[in-house]
Amino acid sequence: MQQHAVSEFPLTIPALITPRAEKLYAGRPVVSRVGTALHRSTWGEVVHRARRLAGALDQLGIRPGDRVATFAGSTHRHLEAYLAVPSMGAVLHTVNINLAAEQVAYIVDHADDAIVLCDRSLLADWRRVEPHLSRARRVVLLPDTDDTTHDGDALDYETLLAAAEPMATWPAVAEDAPAHTSYTTGTTGLPKGVVYTHRSTVLQSFCTGLADAEGLGSSETLLALVPLALSQVGLPFAAALHGTALVLPGRDLSPAGVCELVEKERPTVAVGFGAALPGLLAHWRAERPDLSSVRRMVCGGSPVARPISRAFEEEVGFPIVQVFGMTETSGHGSFSKLPADVGDDPSEETLGYYATSQGRPLPLVEMRIADDTGTEQPWDGRTMGELQVRGPWVARAYAQEGARPDKFMDGWLRTGDVAVIDALGYVRIVDRMKDLVKSDGEWISSLRVEEELLGHPAVAEAAVVAVPDARTGERPLACVVLRPEDDGSVTGEQLREFLAGRLAPTWVPDTVEPVAELPRTSIGKTDKKTLRARYGAGRA
Repeated sequence: MQQHAVSEFPLTIPALITPRAEKLYAGRPVVSRVGTALHRSTWGEVVHRARRLAGALDQLGIRPGDRVATFAGSTHRHLEAYLAVPSMGAVLHTVNINLAAEQVAYIVDHADDAIVLCDRSLLADWRRVEPHLSRARRVVLLPDTDDTTHDGDALDYETLLAAAEPMATWPAVAEDAPAHTSYTTGTTGLPKGVVYTHRSTVLQSFCTGLADAEGLGSSETLLALVPLALSQVGLPFAAALHGTALVLPGRDLSPAGVCELVEKERPTVAVGFGAALPGLLAHWRAERPDLSSVRRMVCGGSPVARPISRAFEEEVGFPIVQVFGMTETSGHGSFSKLPADVGDDPSEETLGYYATSQGRPLPLVEMRIADDTGTEQPWDGRTMGELQVRGPWVARAYAQEGARPDKFMDGWLRTGDVAVIDALGYVRIVDRMKDLVKSDGEWISSLRVEEELLGHPAVAEAAVVAVPDARTGERPLACVVLRPEDDGSVTGEQLREFLAGRLAPTWVPDTVEPVAELPRTSIGKTDKKTLRARYGAGRA
């Protein structure tokens, strides 16, 4: 019998993603904020300049497999690097610009980056990194300011592109070759590198366009509030594949800056971090900007409390859609679209899927909850365990370090999150394992206490941490940021009384302390490590 087979075609960025942006969606807009101005371009122009950038990097000696670092904000030039570097066979390494200089130097050395593309406005920050490097790197300056002064041996990005011959034909790349890399934030030790292949990037980009995921397509306009400096999310690749118009905010992620972009560019979907939502909501309540173009806002990074989700749905006018993701899952592995099983009428049950769940595993991704021995726990919505994940874009080891047993178990990524999964497969994060409060043998969820605090009309932000206690081992302590109009009018004791009617007595924090602001990590999450250090010795 004659055998038939489909054609083997490599799942790579230069074979699938870049050509679609260049040919099928050449006229779709790409808008970026550069400094205080808006730069308007198209996907066709972005790819044309990406070919020039590839030619320039080739002339500078960059070869397939070499690492190219970026130290830059979310602009069209950074986007050009996203397509140019992997398409020419090199590896894009986006560096988190909010890390300390010593950490930046560590990851640049660890990744063995050959060259750095640096925003001119960030050059002073990069110069503080250089003394900590094991060797000097050539610097190419991306002009994001009006400053045109020459700086030592740094090269000018636009001059290089103007002189370069565009790379007319992309080289053949293996689908299992590395395409881009990102590092964890290093909040619990040295940052860890995760390398994403061409295949994993293409598969995740396809999945991002599905109706039960972000639903990106050529009729959507995406406001990417997750910085391009964090490439694990992969949004530019997905937008290029699906022809989605793209709006990039530069480095201004302030609530006022975000709302201004929405009013001017009218995006239909936004993707950002849940930690930014309280500030965005407070700004909207104060200024009432027109955000009516947004149909949904997808948020990850940390669970979103129910009162925040409800306020966006009922007041602002669009739902907050939660996802679960981390660097090791290449952005996200679940998506919380409302299940058909519960209907679509507004109710506490349907809102609960948006407000308290991080959703179902995306296609090709598997999730489970497991106990300390790795035994899978039932999907009953009650039994807690560590959330573990595996799939074609989920890390199975760290770059140069392998599969550490505290992070990888029998092919599963150990996320460090405590979760439950219900009968429909919806994941709900209960807490980070390190953030659970163990008080007299009882586990107290800091996220649940925070959610109840946010239900008080005077509370804008809340964070709960464990502090030592001589009798019970640990007790919860809460820090709250009050809304400006309520600052000074509500006491910590009044907030404790408010919680007493909503939580078990043992869950009510012994101290609720109003503070001016909460400390933040490099990606905007509440820095509970700092809070634990601050209050661990009873210095409330």
